[in-house]
Amino acid sequence: MSPTNAADLRPLYQIAADDLRDNPGQWQAYESKGHCVVLAGPGSGKTKTLTVKLARVLTEDVRPPRGVACITYSNECARELRRRLRTLGVEQRPNVFVGTVHSFCLLHILTPYAHLAGLDLPQPLTVVKKSEQEKVFAKALAQVVSADENPDHWTIKFSKYRRTYLDRDKPEWRTQDEQLAKLIEKYEGLLHGQGLIDFDDMMLAGARLVAGEDWVRTALKARFPVLVVDEYQDLGRPLHRIVVHLANAGARLIAVGDPDQSIYGFTGADPRLLRRLADEPDVEKVTLKFNYRCGKDIVTASEVALGEARGYESKGSHRGLIDWHLCKDGLEHQAKFVCSELIPAALARKATRKIGDIAILYRTKHHGDVIAAAAAASGMKFTRNDANAPYPKTPLTRWLEECAAWCAGGWRVGTPSLSVLVRTWLRFRRSAATPTERHSLKREFVRTLLLTRTANMPLRKWLAAVGDGFLSSAFEAEPNLREEVESFEAIVKAAGTGGPLESTTIEGFAGQVGRPDHLNLITMHSSKGLEFEVVIMIGLDQGDLPTEQYKGRAPESRRLFYVGLTRAKDEFHMTYSGWCVTQKGVKRGWGASEYLLELQSKLGSGNGG
Repeated sequence: MSPTNAADLRPLYQIAADDLRDNPGQWQAYESKGHCVVLAGPGSGKTKTLTVKLARVLTEDVRPPRGVACITYSNECARELRRRLRTLGVEQRPNVFVGTVHSFCLLHILTPYAHLAGLDLPQPLTVVKKSEQEKVFAKALAQVVSADENPDHWTIKFSKYRRTYLDRDKPEWRTQDEQLAKLIEKYEGLLHGQGLIDFDDMMLAGARLVAGEDWVRTALKARFPVLVVDEYQDLGRPLHRIVVHLANAGARLIAVGDPDQSIYGFTGADPRLLRRLADEPDVEKVTLKFNYRCGKDIVTASEVALGEARGYESKGSHRGLIDWHLCKDGLEHQAKFVCSELIPAALARKATRKIGDIAILYRTKHHGDVIAAAAAASGMKFTRNDANAPYPKTPLTRWLEECAAWCAGGWRVGTPSLSVLVRTWLRFRRSAATPTERHSLKREFVRTLLLTRTANMPLRKWLAAVGDGFLSSAFEAEPNLREEVESFEAIVKAAGTGGPLESTTIEGFAGQVGRPDHLNLITMHSSKGLEFEVVIMIGLDQGDLPTEQYKGRAPESRRLFYVGLTRAKDEFHMTYSGWCVTQKGVKRGWGASEYLLELQSKLGSGNGG
């Protein structure tokens, strides 16, 4: 935010809006009055634009008890939006929802209206745990296809089909893939027969209710006359149906996204939906062209990577560094080279740079295993975000990291804020309806944190304290926390004897993402929305990126590469070997990735020296 006069008594969002005036696209979005779709490229300041706009809408355009629903792709996005709104003076309010599409459907569509509408869902709405879901799916697969089938080979196409073909009374529900349709029906029957629903049920049932019941649309529009959607390109057909029907019912729509960053097609996401929405005649389309993150050469490289010119312009004063590095002896050689050569050199180029400013991006958890082994052998501390991380990153585990940060010393400076931790805790405890119940929950939570304010406390001891102090009772009382039980148990296991976090203190556990003394190991998919001074992407070999099955015909694979490249502010490095080992264990010497070859062709020898 630009420095302002101390006498400036305007609301914080108006002061923040001054920074948008010099950017025509940002200012147009801020000033829009009706339906608005913002097409925002990487590093274009879309989150800032969105939050300032949202603060304005909440202040000027709606009055309690009416409010705004802001739907995001992930809990991480929701948390960041809530944080930024707080900096603009917008604290949590009953008339403001900021969360995922699953949470929106569960809390504001299914819970109040499913029973009244006679929707065929088990009551009460209880979310299945992952382990239970896997058992149900395996049973359905055995009954419909074969007991010899590997469920892992079916889950992606199963989920995509389920999220794509929403109208089961139409012929295409069966004609597109009759076997998949039968498998889905069998799975849902078994799941609901146990009194459980899954996350897809939330979206699909929510879309059916909104599309099929006029009174539901009227009620939602009355409560949320403004609907805001972030990362629209990733949210798929069920949400699109909800959005279209609510907009037709009179709700005002504000959507932000980038079709070029659509990388979740395997879940049913379709970038064409955002483009289609932006082209509606009653929608104001805004395009953000300025990139405030990446150096000039990185922006140039990004358009080469995308394969299409978008006219993006870097607003940074630096060029940026692009380079590629041949490591002939395979992925292990690449990982060792990264740790022994690239990272020390990147740290040496900038005196203020920390290892936490560097991220290693890769495609699969196998790549993560290789780079993690190399980092450990080099004595580097690191945090890891992939399927082989010590524990999953869920809303609960992220919140526990923040609680640990408070206990480890954050309480001295108010970072994180205890009041924010308490509010999150009360959101978990949805069943607590009365002021007395909420006060009691708040008291037991705060008491536990006060008793564990010791930075050197072993993580396993702290987890036992918070489990006994407040979490165990929450798991018993809140059906929708059942999925989080397994997340918590994963941390407990990792912190136990022989686990990867056995010697970890709560200080070490706190704030696992973004620590200045930890190297970041992240899958390309998980990197979306993040930024780092230095990004190193490993495995730039044909057959690895793009994979063998997508070779030569992979718009989404290309977009994935584009997303990874545009995480870099100052430096982007790629490593390759000219060969790879396929998923079937076959060595293929197909050369460097076609994406890397395109960069080499257009950029010459690179600018890394």
